[in-house]
Amino acid sequence: MKKIIVLIFLMFFAGSVFSKTTINADDVIRKINSGKEVIYSNTIIRGDLDFRKVDEKTLNKGFFSNNKTYTIHVRVPLRFSNCTFEGEVIAYFSDDIDNELYNVKFHEDALFSNSVFKMRAAFKYVKFTENSDFIKSVFYGEALFKYTTFNDAVVFAGSVFKKEANFKYTKFKDDVDFSNSEYKRVANYKYTDFSEKSIFTNCIFRDDANFKYTKFPRKVMFEGSKFLHEANFKYARFKRGVSFKNTNFDDDVNFKYTKFSDDVNIKNTKFNGDINSKYAKVNGQSFTKYLLNNR
Repeated sequence: MKKIIVLIFLMFFAGSVFSKTTINADDVIRKINSGKEVIYSNTIIRGDLDFRKVDEKTLNKGFFSNNKTYTIHVRVPLRFSNCTFEGEVIAYFSDDIDNELYNVKFHEDALFSNSVFKMRAAFKYVKFTENSDFIKSVFYGEALFKYTTFNDAVVFAGSVFKKEANFKYTKFKDDVDFSNSEYKRVANYKYTDFSEKSIFTNCIFRDDANFKYTKFPRKVMFEGSKFLHEANFKYARFKRGVSFKNTNFDDDVNFKYTKFSDDVNIKNTKFNGDINSKYAKVNGQSFTKYLLNNR
């Protein structure tokens, strides 16, 4: 009998530990508007988290158009851990009818670690001025980070992108880590600017991986990654070298016009599709010749 009671207690305790609390998304907005730090763990956020409801906004009106751009200022830290966002996260919104655009500036930490985004996560044009974290998060809808600026280091390691991961024109001004991430749909890093170290080790790209025109001023790591669809590095710039060690390219690879200003590690790299390396250079040497001499 005692064993049964103990077992029931342990089951109840385990359920209370791992069960999630549910709140409304507007509760988060109310905390921001009252100037309180936002901290949630093991929580379900119900409804759209719409940052347009934040009180503090500034209007930047263009001189040569009728467009109105509103910057929404979030001046308190946001710390979400193991949370589920059931609705959209709206840190960016474009109203074509009223010619209005809204985007957020996070003045303090904005952490979304181990979180699940059930719908679109819209962070387009957003500015993260302090720490930001999306480690081991799952994006069921589009992960929209187009034109976003990260002033400090950010971690997406272990994340899963079930729809498009859109980082086109994004600026990473410090280190960024996408290691062990999985991309179910297109991974769009076209024109992305990586200022410091960038890590893409052990990633799985199940759809097209677009790194066209991307700038890598520091060494970038793709070691152990798998490109199951086309990998496009056309016009990309690798100023401090790149490692494709143990990387599998199962489809075509486009290195046309790509510039490698330092060594390229292609040890145990597998190219199972066609390689377009026309006009590509490694320290002034043709990529094709470099490939033949270093594999």
